Amino acid sequence: MRKTLITVAILLVLAILVLRGDRAPLERFYRSLPRPLPNADLVLDGVAWRQAVAWEVREGPYPGAWSWGDWRVVDGVLEGRDDDGDFAVYILPFEHGGDFLLETRVRILADSSGRVAEAHLLTRDGRELRHESGAVLFGGQRRISVRHMVDRVDYVLRVIKPSRPVSEGEWHLLRFAVRGGRVQVWLDGTRIFRSDKRYPAGTYREPHFAVRNGVVQFSGFKILVAS
Repeated sequence: MRKTLITVAILLVLAILVLRGDRAPLERFYRSLPRPLPNADLVLDGVAWRQAVAWEVREGPYPGAWSWGDWRVVDGVLEGRDDDGDFAVYILPFEHGGDFLLETRVRILADSSGRVAEAHLLTRDGRELRHESGAVLFGGQRRISVRHMVDRVDYVLRVIKPSRPVSEGEWHLLRFAVRGGRVQVWLDGTRIFRSDKRYPAGTYREPHFAVRNGVVQFSGFKILVAS
């Protein structure tokens, strides 16, 4: 009720100013209103993104996917397992440009052996591995690794400490983006990293998941491009 009264009062003041011939406050008011963004499927921190790929594991196989290591579908989610410190990798082929956003929902399962399981969300050029960028969650720790490598130069190679540990057994929403040369990471809707500088972009054909030292589940995968 209070907000409604305030809004009405503002509109009355603006109307009086217009009647007096002063349109500037009204124009400033309308410019301040949020405007719909055309072709935007997601808006993060005021930046519009358009969805290029959306895959839910429960809907069936990802077209052309291939992998190595131990992967299986369990109750509608993709589960990767690594028991010997090597990597299990699941490739989701899609060629995309240097302005992109990767998104997945991921759950790291607790391991009775005490190992720290890693969940990787990355994209790369291919087997030659000249370009690779993405983020890594470490189960049970306040630790997220961020990497942006172009022409085998690590422009960003950082460890970020979120406000709380990456809980094991809980679903987390992980997003990694490069936009205008800036590298950014969001965890559960909160941006936890944005590079101060702009960096070159690479060539990307193989977005992928990877798992190390334990068991990790992924419910799906998205790629968004600059709108």
